Amino acid sequence: MTQTQARSINPPLPSAEDPLCAAIEQAQSDHALFAPGSTVVTGVSGGADSICLLHLLWRYAQPWCLTLHVAHLDHALRPESSEDAAFVAQMAETWGLPFHHRRLQIGQLAASGENLEAAARQIRYGFLAEVARAVTPAMDRAVIAVAHTANDQAETLLLHLLRGSGLAGLAGMRPRQPLSIPGGAGEEDTPPAPWLVRPLLDVQRTQILRYLATHNLPWREDPTNRDLNLTRNWLRHEILPRLARHNPVIQSSLARTAVILAAEADRADEVNRLAFAQIAAPNQEFEDRVILDLAAFLGLDVATQRGVLRCAWANLPVPAEALTFAHIEKLRRDLSHRRGHAGPFPLAAGIAWTLIGDRFSLHRQDALPIIPDHPFLDQRWRSERLPIPGEVGHGDWVLRATVMGIESLPADWRRNPDPWQIYLDRAQVGAPSLATPQPGQRIAPLGMEGSRKSLGDLFTDRKIPPSLRAGWPLIVNEGDGEILWVCGIQPVHRARITAQTEQILHLRWERSQSQ
Repeated sequence: MTQTQARSINPPLPSAEDPLCAAIEQAQSDHALFAPGSTVVTGVSGGADSICLLHLLWRYAQPWCLTLHVAHLDHALRPESSEDAAFVAQMAETWGLPFHHRRLQIGQLAASGENLEAAARQIRYGFLAEVARAVTPAMDRAVIAVAHTANDQAETLLLHLLRGSGLAGLAGMRPRQPLSIPGGAGEEDTPPAPWLVRPLLDVQRTQILRYLATHNLPWREDPTNRDLNLTRNWLRHEILPRLARHNPVIQSSLARTAVILAAEADRADEVNRLAFAQIAAPNQEFEDRVILDLAAFLGLDVATQRGVLRCAWANLPVPAEALTFAHIEKLRRDLSHRRGHAGPFPLAAGIAWTLIGDRFSLHRQDALPIIPDHPFLDQRWRSERLPIPGEVGHGDWVLRATVMGIESLPADWRRNPDPWQIYLDRAQVGAPSLATPQPGQRIAPLGMEGSRKSLGDLFTDRKIPPSLRAGWPLIVNEGDGEILWVCGIQPVHRARITAQTEQILHLRWERSQSQ
């Protein structure tokens, strides 16, 4: 990136009789685009709109106490694009403004593998944000100004309508919004995301051309703006003129519709956020999973269900655009038809969803759908010999093993109110180890006189979610692999206490002292 420094030149003062001065002052009054003392990076392509915006901001820099910078990104898509950069650099020098410039490598955009317009927009905003961070005082909030007009707003609304956008998309562009750039704000000691402001969003392009003519300002024409293979150009040059035959003020009508829909989108977003907060499980960290109340979700109207799912998705570390309308509708249908425990089922972008009784979870595919509130290992746990006496710790929990004589057995041991402790016949447990379930294991539960059933059937009978089974803690005899205790659920027939028992092995899970 290259940069040139400013020299001091006095701009013409704003005039109350100038329609665009009145328009930008109204935008400032309505939307508080610029705080006094703001550093403002203006994206200037060299076209009519951006030259008009830069000239207006130059005039208002002193009365509004703004520090202006000019930024130009050369996409290197046309042989003459370097002439556009030179033109903008000359304008910045003429007006005494610092100039920031970067030229992409030829073919860099085409090699991105994305839609060319989308890729160009992403790289352009990334460049503007980089300049803004570089020139803005530490921890201040920078401002990036771009020259979108009411015509652009009308085109954007139609473009989003063609693509099947929802309410947020049809709301079009906002006069002021945070600029979200990957790797930007959000981390400690990182300045907040720059504001992206559009001071000319209520201004028609015909007004801009009159302003340029009045002030004798030159600009550059981009020939690709006439390429009808680009959807926006097709809308601009083919569709909107035809619509104007039936409604001469179609541009204003569409721009007004976008304003109305923006307010409706804000109201819907507030409703969605409130509903999400009400049905989300409390005390979540929203890093690997989002857990929601199923019955409360199903009780919402369809639009709010969609909004709540988008809110849940926004709390996960994945791109917002990865969740499509089709994903949302399939998930809504599946949730309305399923009960009990089911999943995990893949959703999108490495996220899965799992039904756990009266709750459901959106979670990373490699993460548990819920964090168990009881002892739990994970499927990577192999096996560890249990010292007797002694303890084995894992995560927030520790398993303690003690030995006692039969005479020390509590009188109410049979009623054992704590499923995470057990009393076993020491002579029958052999060499116990802490392990996790393995395929094909069977168990002879206490009370079945030695009859066996599969461990999987036991989990099903006790309504243990499939997602938790692979890491469920077991006590197993190392010698013959016999399960002695499915922790928290079921002791076995073999290790039961009988009249011949002399010594007791007492196992008890407890929270570790660090918790």
